Amino acid sequence: MRGEAQAAGEGASRDLVAALKKNKKAQATFDAFSPSAKREYIEWITDAKSEHTRARRLETAVKWMAEGKHRNWKYM
Repeated sequence: MRGEAQAAGEGASRDLVAALKKNKKAQATFDAFSPSAKREYIEWITDAKSEHTRARRLETAVKWMAEGKHRNWKYM
């Protein structure tokens, strides 16, 4: 079970890297984040149970990062 979760996390990380390469503003924001802010986004994406949800969260994350927003920007 641990192997499956780890593999899913690695796949989501590769997807995030690929999506950020397509969006320079999001990439710049992500690079400027602290390690904990990066981890919040990565964990949010990888915690999704279905591939559909993971893809939707990835799209939302890139959009928010392009706008310069942290993961929990609504509460800041």
